[in-house]
Amino acid sequence: MTTMTTETVRITIDAPFDKVVSDLSDPMSHPEWGTEFFSGSAQPSRNGEVLATVPRMGGEIHMKVDADLAAGRIDLYLAPLDAPFGPPIPVRVIPNADGVDVLFTLARFPGQSDDEWEEGLESMSRELTKLKERHEG
Repeated sequence: MTTMTTETVRITIDAPFDKVVSDLSDPMSHPEWGTEFFSGSAQPSRNGEVLATVPRMGGEIHMKVDADLAAGRIDLYLAPLDAPFGPPIPVRVIPNADGVDVLFTLARFPGQSDDEWEEGLESMSRELTKLKERHEG
């Protein structure tokens, strides 16, 4: 049996649960705060999917979301245009008093160097800071 290394990157945001979970469940909004991962804006596609450009994934990708908003469960699916979706990127939004904690769990893919893995985690942390600023104003 094989497993992958995972790391959960988190941030606390002083904003209402419903507002944050609604934003994170909308794949069109991710390029607005995820500017290191995405290049440019997202475009609607078929079946609720969106098209976006992700240089780290080789260019244009398709993306979809499976979410249970009341539970704060958001599963992000990303894949190159010519490939099927793989496992989700789990995102959880957890109430924390009047705000929330947002958790992204990232997986290290085979062949990814230590430097690439560390840079990806640092980038995700910076992206979550942008999400925080977006919601806290």
